[in-house]
Amino acid sequence: MAKVNPKEDSIWSRYFASIKQVCPWSLTSYMHDKILFVDYSSVSHNTWSKLFRNTSHEAFVYRCEGKDVDWLVNKCEKLNLIYKTSEWLWSHPDEGGNSTPIPVLIQQDREQLENLRNKIGYNDE
Repeated sequence: MAKVNPKEDSIWSRYFASIKQVCPWSLTSYMHDKILFVDYSSVSHNTWSKLFRNTSHEAFVYRCEGKDVDWLVNKCEKLNLIYKTSEWLWSHPDEGGNSTPIPVLIQQDREQLENLRNKIGYNDE
């Protein structure tokens, strides 16, 4: 459930390398097993998201196969309201650009992410 298989590993390695300009820490985090991949289901998702702050992972990536952009956007908005210490992001391959190879929700520590963004001078406003 949490590990990626060798075929997926190649896909995710290439993906994280490709977004290095906008997220320079992601490839290193991935290579050091600091990103946990979890298949999305409403039951397991609730459990995993509550455990996030008690792990050494820098991000949880919830694989949301079959979910569309609208579902991801709505879910992400709700999760950001519920989990105040986490920042929830979404990505869908149909969006192009730096999108993930499959639909995902991403959970990260809000404070840590803001600190990293400040270090690289990223401002989303």
